Amino acid sequence: MVPLVVRPTAQAAELVQLLRQHGHAPLCCPLLETVAGSELSRLPELLPQADIVIAVSMHAVNFTHHFLLQTGQTWPHIDYFAVGQASADAFADAGIAASCPDDQRSEGLLALPALQQVSGRRVLILRGNGGRDLIARTLASRGALVHYCAAYERHYPELDGEALTHHWQATGLDSLLITSGELLQRLLELVPSQQQPWLYDRLLVVPSPRVAEMAEAAGFTRITIAQGASNQALTAALEARKME
Repeated sequence: MVPLVVRPTAQAAELVQLLRQHGHAPLCCPLLETVAGSELSRLPELLPQADIVIAVSMHAVNFTHHFLLQTGQTWPHIDYFAVGQASADAFADAGIAASCPDDQRSEGLLALPALQQVSGRRVLILRGNGGRDLIARTLASRGALVHYCAAYERHYPELDGEALTHHWQATGLDSLLITSGELLQRLLELVPSQQQPWLYDRLLVVPSPRVAEMAEAAGFTRITIAQGASNQALTAALEARKME
């Protein structure tokens, strides 16, 4: 198959390599790049006070870990949670065992038994700039003291959507690997309106029911939900559809 990979450069390179190992011919076009967040300097204040750390993406874990290494600090011995498997894997690479729900969404995380009785506990959420606030609102309603740390920031490269779409069509693009609602929205903004019927007919692999609902509302007709946003999960979902 000829899938489109839109992850930030580092993760995109890993995914492209994995797809090629499975016989696919991926096209790579990162729609989003990440840089160190403006609030990382607050970690020496926030981390030692936390009882619970929650990461909403692998980027949040990776940038935090890099900052800690650069400043000679270590992760404290507290409870760690990851919204999805990709974040849990990033924690594991940093030497941290993090709990991760089977339902890899904010809703799945909030359903974990360990996060039901959190009154008085101090929770630090590692994330990018902006994003959903469901986790913070829900834990605060359960009595937790919640702080955010913007561990990374998102930047969108300037791209020529019309030229890219023509290139994708000419090379036989047949599938899209989209790991977040944000990336889906960016792709929709990029592709000219007259080409969107073509886009909607591509096989779309997404990491969660929430993103699948967004895609269906936009007009996509062939949607597959992977078991999370990791490169392995995306590849496995694409492989499963190839075998049908």
